[in-house]
Amino acid sequence: MVKVLVLSPHAERYRELIEREGLPGAQLSYACELATALPLAADCEVLFGAPDLLAAILPDCPALQWAQSSWAGITPLLEAGRRDYRLTGVKDIFGAPMTEFVLGWLLALERNIPRRFAAIHWDDSRDGHVAGKTIGIMGTGSIGAHLAQHCQRLGLTTRGLNSNGRAVEGFDQSWATDDRLAFAQDLDYLVALLPHTPGTDGLVDTALLNALAAGAIFINGGRGNAVDMRALLAALASGRLRHAVLDVLPEEPLADGDPLWSVEGLSITSHTAAPTPGQRIVEVFTGNFRRYLAGETLHHEIDFERGY
Repeated sequence: MVKVLVLSPHAERYRELIEREGLPGAQLSYACELATALPLAADCEVLFGAPDLLAAILPDCPALQWAQSSWAGITPLLEAGRRDYRLTGVKDIFGAPMTEFVLGWLLALERNIPRRFAAIHWDDSRDGHVAGKTIGIMGTGSIGAHLAQHCQRLGLTTRGLNSNGRAVEGFDQSWATDDRLAFAQDLDYLVALLPHTPGTDGLVDTALLNALAAGAIFINGGRGNAVDMRALLAALASGRLRHAVLDVLPEEPLADGDPLWSVEGLSITSHTAAPTPGQRIVEVFTGNFRRYLAGETLHHEIDFERGY
């Protein structure tokens, strides 16, 4: 039997889902917090759960062979420094909720839904539209590709940015990161869906924001490190950006009373863009566990050097 420790604030929910599905070959333990997990860690071969908690318990897991993240972001595990185990992430399940988030905000802003929701008098001024405009998506993985395909259905031209400019289905054209200013030229909408790696630090900077069309909208649903916040605030103040939506920030949670809450044209959505669906996360883990027992290739294995 393989000893498995499930460590997550949602451990009891995961217990219910795993037991419902059944996982032969696993000796499972569950913990919602680090203190409860520590006595179970010494001979644990497999970890499954929240990356911040898994990173904290890594030094106490000498027998660890494989860890399955329950989040899309695995930054805490990358920063922990340990590399002598296999790490797998979660992919192909966040495309739909992120697409809803991005398109929901774009449509709301173009059709002036916040203003009309609060209206107390007749206002027949014309709204904007998304059809015929151009959206740039930084990150062309499964989430970005899902978003791009739905943008095309709404009549948007789609541009993608990735490490080498490779073509990806759903994008009318792709650019390499080194050509990011050409990618950004005259974009009506810019969406960042990038992982947290040294190569993505500060990519959304003054030069990139200045390349956008005047009055562009920016949405960050990826990671906070990608945005130069001073440059972003300056672009909002100057009108270069009409609006920015930040689901992620360099430091979270953002404190009550922080000046960012009152910046005109800035919406902060508190890391809610793509909620984690428990059933799908468990399916990723249990599927990978069966592959692990069989000695097969694990899905969504992370390259520690690349960070994804």
